[in-house]
Amino acid sequence: MAQQDILSTLRKLISGMDESLVIFDQSGKILHASFDLEKLLGNSNLIGTTIFEYLTYEHERIEGFLKDLNTSKYMDLQVVLKRSQGVFTARMRLAAWKVDEGEYLILGSLVDATYIERKRRDLLRKTLTIELLSKSKKIRNGKLHDAIYEILEMSSKAVGVTRVNAWLFDESHDRIECIGNYDTRSGKMVPQESLPVFEMPTYFMLFETEKIIIAANAQTSPYTSELNESYLVPNGIVSLMDIPLRSEGSIIGVICFEQVKQTRNWTLNDQKFGLIAAQMVSLAVETHKRKLAQQELEAALRQQKRLLIETNHRIVNNLKITESLLNIQVNKARDSFHRNLMLDSVNRVQSILKLHEMLTDNSRNLRISLSHYVNRLVQSLRDSLSFPQRQLQLLTSIDSCEIKSSLAMCIGIIINEAVLNSYKHAFAENEIGVIRIDFQMQGPKGVLEISDNGKGVKGNREFIGSGVEIIRGMVEHLNGNLDIDGTNGMKICVSFSMR
Repeated sequence: MAQQDILSTLRKLISGMDESLVIFDQSGKILHASFDLEKLLGNSNLIGTTIFEYLTYEHERIEGFLKDLNTSKYMDLQVVLKRSQGVFTARMRLAAWKVDEGEYLILGSLVDATYIERKRRDLLRKTLTIELLSKSKKIRNGKLHDAIYEILEMSSKAVGVTRVNAWLFDESHDRIECIGNYDTRSGKMVPQESLPVFEMPTYFMLFETEKIIIAANAQTSPYTSELNESYLVPNGIVSLMDIPLRSEGSIIGVICFEQVKQTRNWTLNDQKFGLIAAQMVSLAVETHKRKLAQQELEAALRQQKRLLIETNHRIVNNLKITESLLNIQVNKARDSFHRNLMLDSVNRVQSILKLHEMLTDNSRNLRISLSHYVNRLVQSLRDSLSFPQRQLQLLTSIDSCEIKSSLAMCIGIIINEAVLNSYKHAFAENEIGVIRIDFQMQGPKGVLEISDNGKGVKGNREFIGSGVEIIRGMVEHLNGNLDIDGTNGMKICVSFSMR
């Protein structure tokens, strides 16, 4: 009675299990067999037979287990079983329940080892494919066509399907266009026409709520049957697994795994691999778009550099023309007053001209060497101020640094005006004079000092004149500080931020 009760309980327990299960007594007589076990062994009349009838050479081990149930009530072993089509390797797990004194019932679970091995190989194949795709240079280099071919070809082999294809929405989202359709039957990419989105509303709406669409029979599925006329039937597609492609949270397309002419039941490993393949395609698309954007940006930058060089050339040419016209006016001046006015203008134009010549020569066109610029400017001033009645020495001491062109422009104008001011007012005729230009870096600040050993300014007279006003304007533009001392020669000191 106890045996019947436990047997009934075990039957109820295993009735809902989708496994190959068997219940037998200590003699090996089969009392219950699940439908999956009958299918596995190819025999629907297992009850009443013994477990030993289906074993090849493991009788002794199982017989020993059944005789010693007082010591061990669990056994796990690999066996070779007989079935109508031959023999196969299986994993057998046995567990014993005591039903009465000295009496036991044994519950056995049988798993086809070939299925386990097939599943293991399938998982290994998918894992290796993912590893290879993760190292793909074609994906990283942004070569979309080559990357898509590689992903689709390898994915078709990993999953073992007839076709794998990838699609992207057009800009208006009215159509979905195929960017690659790999067919294992021909071993190459096969052309595929684009499809209108409005013909498949249910299909695309499903992607808003689902990560994946699976259909073992796609032509009868309510989710995919609307594709029959335009896509499924013409291509002979029976089963499909479709995964949306996403970029920055938005759906940009879909990758489709398709089985032709026969039904395919998609495993959990198939689905996991499909999701990773979709990420690979999305990555390839995003990398390609970034590559195109980078190329456009580089092209725009090259164009900008060409325009900047051309602009500087034109500015230099225009300044040289202006300088030439002013020099003509200098030569036509009838008195020293007007001649000096023209010379002042010539020197101001030259200070700007030297900067633009350096910008034209500088490949970066952003920053220039201050010492180089000042020395070229000073040499230009030496040439323009070399008259017999004025014997001047222009000396420079400039800390080495690179500065923005806008900052150099202001410094050049300040130097030009200060040197012209000393030239005109600091020295008597035929007097040998020295004008110094010094620049030092003091942390984040720069200090520019222009001094001469001339007569300076006596008493408390105001420092006035167009040159001084221009200097004040430049210092204000720099947000700097200006100090003028005329007690022992003339000294102009300007401090400003270098940032």
